[in-house]
Amino acid sequence: MRDAPDEGVVVLGLNRPERIHVDTRNGSRKFPKGESHFREIELSREYEHIAVRVQVIATSNPKGRGNAVYKPILYVLDDKGEVRAEKLVEPLHLDIRPFKPTRLLACVTLDKVRRLALATPDVALKKSFQSDSRSKLKSSNKSAFYYSTDAVKVQMPFIDSGDIVLEVISATKKGEGC
Repeated sequence: MRDAPDEGVVVLGLNRPERIHVDTRNGSRKFPKGESHFREIELSREYEHIAVRVQVIATSNPKGRGNAVYKPILYVLDDKGEVRAEKLVEPLHLDIRPFKPTRLLACVTLDKVRRLALATPDVALKKSFQSDSRSKLKSSNKSAFYYSTDAVKVQMPFIDSGDIVLEVISATKKGEGC
């Protein structure tokens, strides 16, 4: 996995996950779902169909205890930078593992894409992610390390900045790849 530059346009290749940081350094812009900090993403060429795998990494909550997450929305941009389509990254699935940061996973499909904007909707900043209740988990790994967890239900507020890992996958048909 590569880290994208902190500023400027992020150029993504296929099948190569890249960590993108969105915050105040990237500026903000008015989008159909409200004003937001954003990152512009460019692909090597226009693709007819793609799938975008998204991992939202939980970070420390700047306004309190616990963790908070970024609520992503992908805007498909035309050559002039105008929004042609929008796709809210949903549903987000909770992924908690021992010794790894908590993250939310999702996958969305897009059509006729060359440029994207990664942003967050205004209304999300007043809400929070709430997971379904996960059952107890017991497991051991290859090196005989054993761990178990209790049943858990997670609630994390949405914030306007964060770390997101994007991976673009080319698809042959509409709706494939996830």
